[in-house]
Amino acid sequence: MKLLLLVLLFCVISVSADTKKCRALALSGGGSKGAYEAAVYVGLVNNLPAEEVSYDVITGVSAGSLNTLGLSVFEPSDVVNSSDFIFALWNSISDYTVYKNWPLGIAQGLFKKSGIFDLAPGFDWVSERLGDRTVKRKVSFATVDANAAEYVVWDYNATDTQPADIIESAFASSSIPGIFPHRSRGDKVLIDGGTVWNLDLASAIRRCREVVDDDKDIIVDMVLCGDHKLDRKDDLDRYSTLDHLMRSIEVHQFYNGMSDYQSSMILFPEVDFRYFIAPSESINTALFPLDFTQKQVDICFEVGQKDAKNSIKLGHGGYAKVAMEYVKKLRNGEDVYLRTMIEEALNKTQASS
Repeated sequence: MKLLLLVLLFCVISVSADTKKCRALALSGGGSKGAYEAAVYVGLVNNLPAEEVSYDVITGVSAGSLNTLGLSVFEPSDVVNSSDFIFALWNSISDYTVYKNWPLGIAQGLFKKSGIFDLAPGFDWVSERLGDRTVKRKVSFATVDANAAEYVVWDYNATDTQPADIIESAFASSSIPGIFPHRSRGDKVLIDGGTVWNLDLASAIRRCREVVDDDKDIIVDMVLCGDHKLDRKDDLDRYSTLDHLMRSIEVHQFYNGMSDYQSSMILFPEVDFRYFIAPSESINTALFPLDFTQKQVDICFEVGQKDAKNSIKLGHGGYAKVAMEYVKKLRNGEDVYLRTMIEEALNKTQASS
């Protein structure tokens, strides 16, 4: 009898070990459009069973790092409270000053500081919201060391006390070159991780390998929050220096995020890249992509939750397949819209079911 019980116990443990999965969420950069990422997370939580969105690992770049920071203080299974928190965080951001001019204005930022704007108000705002909460899951923040031209990722695990430098790491990842000051750490001069890679899938997989032994047991969801389409700009000759800088970042992020996804699929063929979600329509309310008004947040929330729901309806990799075809058509000069292509794909899915 004892032998039978031992055999049964061994079988239960073996089955449990075989079904262990590591779920990861990778969040890209995108300035104030980080609200879109938060909305996608809320949409996934509202439309999937809790265990499907209990992310063991979250990685962030730039705006994605700030969302990663906010979600880091919740246990992976605490999806309702984490969803409520990240929603409330962005919904209150318009009431606060995220960044400000230096005392002597933009001229001081251009010639005396390492960034045009002072990001100190945003740092204080996030620190106040986070309080002394501790880390409850594996999180990583991607930065670039401008000294060594090296991609540097800062890893954190669950802790009993809040790491002294975790907020600093998130803001280092968000230090857009030329816009916000760099962050120094030792001999490193840290700037926005999106300068190199806008979607840190490699770290998501690396951290999941700390949880499971087989890449087949890794499930990764990805959110890009760059603009959905690079429209032709007929008034570029009237752009200011700052407008030109932000346009270059917009172009870089659009193509870089898609390239990160494509290359990761080749490098990690056994990983389940489940949901790839990017804005299906414009989420811009202003030319300058650092607009933290309530209007900007509201449009991000509306589109983000809808895109999350549609991604689930299209199934594993379905949204990504449409997005890749969309980019292909754009590069061929076709006048196409992702929202329309998503709607067509949904209609086909419903017709075949």
